[in-house]
Amino acid sequence: MDAGTILLLEFLNKQKTVFRVPVYQRNYEWVEEQVNQYFYDIERIVTEDGYKGHFLGTVVFVKSSFPGMGTDLIIIDGQQRITTTFLLLKAIHDTLGKEHLDASDIRNMYFENRNVDTAYSSKLIPVQEDRDAYNELMIHDTSDRNSKIHKNYKHLMYLLQHSNSSTKEIYEALMKVKVVYIELEQGRKDENPQVIFESLNSTGLALTQSDLIRNYLLMNQPPHSQEMMYKNYWLPIEKQLTNAKISDFIRDFLTMKTGIIPNKGRVYQQFKIYVTNNQFESIEILEQLFKYAKFYKLFLRQDAPEKEVAYYLRTFNQMQSTVAFPYLLQIFDMYYNEKSILQDEFINVLNIITSYLIRRLVCNLPTNALNKVFASMGKEVIKRQEVTGIVAAVEDYLMSRKGSATFPRNEKFKDNFINGDIYQRKSRLAVILLSNIESSGHKELVDMETITIEHIMPQSLSPTWKSELGKGSNEVHIILKDTIGNLTLTNYNSELSNREFNTKKSFYKQSNIKITRDIAKFVNWNKDNILKRAEDLFKAALLIWSLPEDRYNNSILDGVDEDIFFNIIDPIIVTGKKPTLLKIEEQSFKTETWKSVLLIFLKYLADQDLEGYLDLAKQRQFQKLLSYNQSFFRKGENMEGLYVETNIDAQTIFNYIGLLAEYYNIEDLIEIKIMN
Repeated sequence: MDAGTILLLEFLNKQKTVFRVPVYQRNYEWVEEQVNQYFYDIERIVTEDGYKGHFLGTVVFVKSSFPGMGTDLIIIDGQQRITTTFLLLKAIHDTLGKEHLDASDIRNMYFENRNVDTAYSSKLIPVQEDRDAYNELMIHDTSDRNSKIHKNYKHLMYLLQHSNSSTKEIYEALMKVKVVYIELEQGRKDENPQVIFESLNSTGLALTQSDLIRNYLLMNQPPHSQEMMYKNYWLPIEKQLTNAKISDFIRDFLTMKTGIIPNKGRVYQQFKIYVTNNQFESIEILEQLFKYAKFYKLFLRQDAPEKEVAYYLRTFNQMQSTVAFPYLLQIFDMYYNEKSILQDEFINVLNIITSYLIRRLVCNLPTNALNKVFASMGKEVIKRQEVTGIVAAVEDYLMSRKGSATFPRNEKFKDNFINGDIYQRKSRLAVILLSNIESSGHKELVDMETITIEHIMPQSLSPTWKSELGKGSNEVHIILKDTIGNLTLTNYNSELSNREFNTKKSFYKQSNIKITRDIAKFVNWNKDNILKRAEDLFKAALLIWSLPEDRYNNSILDGVDEDIFFNIIDPIIVTGKKPTLLKIEEQSFKTETWKSVLLIFLKYLADQDLEGYLDLAKQRQFQKLLSYNQSFFRKGENMEGLYVETNIDAQTIFNYIGLLAEYYNIEDLIEIKIMN
């Protein structure tokens, strides 16, 4: 490693030298805010007396070579600053005019390499996505693309033209700008570019989890391998999913593969652990990601070759049930790639999952249990599948869920479907239910974007409606107004408003929606007819979201039952109760005290990620539990480098473990068995 301070333009003036931004780096992303700050810092060198110069920051690079004794500097960190400097030099060159002596010097020193192969003639080689825009600007003097390269060049031209300093003064000030450089030697293990890059990133560079993963996979590869893997794998993944969704995709991929749900802010760390533990080469893991990304694209676009599959994907999207994606990745691979399940089996599995999710939405069950259900589902179903086949295995797995993860049985489903305030629920539940019931009758899709919910008995009662409802109208209105029996689909909600029922019927008769047309058959609209229609809708719902064969007694339990595992964030009182077994993912630990539960859980966190565990003492919500200093606590015990307060009661320990689990986003992986 070589490091030091150098004048920026002296650094960029090296002859037969290419500054290459490798394919794994982000595109050029600076916007006006960063460009303004950069320019004003340089302008200040001119305007402030005694201002000797300015440190622009750090540039980290790996030194390589190209044919003809040329030097290839692969930029690990600093591409945004370096690219902006080349754009400013171009703006200075063009402002001075091509015939100006300084402009000629700028072109000769900073834009071109002479006596080299054409591929290395440009001093700066940006990432592929920016390369065409940069070359058009530098070679052909065109800047009409909608790219940050061209936009920032134009903005720098504007800043030069409106500066109180002359362009020549700005150029002379730029000559005083310094950078700290760190030169790494190719192939040396003690100068791992990835490790240094991570260290720089941890100080505040705003890279996404996706950026870090891309760099991790490509950074230490030879340049030709980087280009190949980026072009053949990473770029197609990015185009299919967009960069914004890649982190979510890899999080779901890891969940599918490991059964563990990574914290959203720690996807990169968990990805590294997964790759290292399995000793995957970059090309191997990229091939896997590329394969599964094709399925993830279908999930996001609610599209699939088969009409029925596309229907289920749209339903998952309507429910906003991305929680099911890890298991969907597995069964899509089994059907489309491995060909290990038949089409009927595949459709049946999608139907069972949909019924499970819809019933839970209707019954208003908590969604936090679902992460664990679908994280564990792949491994658990495979165990059962060998004996029963995949459909029965999925049924058995979901039907055997207990507590907050239960598969609602018909009685509970019916009660909530008919009597629940469906209109007030999230995820446009009323639209989902009614549109699917409508579509099931004739297989024509309802346009979810234009359709609205119509209250047959209006949300505000007029005197006519009170008369229509008869005795107890206010009570009927309060109880049944937002229930499914009083709701329908329409495209003309504003026209109907709170008109009397006979007037509404004339509109309903003309509707192209069958469940709305059917309302016109009722003579009047009152409590009995609302409940009658709700019953009819429920019969249709029961056919769509049916219950698998019931081999289990799965009712939600009140209180603590020693035969049942409870999730660590279930709202239960543990005071006076004894913990007997702690379950983390697939690992089980026998316990006798709440103190042992706490210490086992903390050791698990430390084993997974020691650096993240040690950082917990810095988090305000844990400072009464964890510290670097033993004297802070009445009874502090050392656990993997942190002192733990153990002089606390059972409920506080239970609550702290829940907080820690939520912090790591693994609350659905932690269960505990308790005895009275």
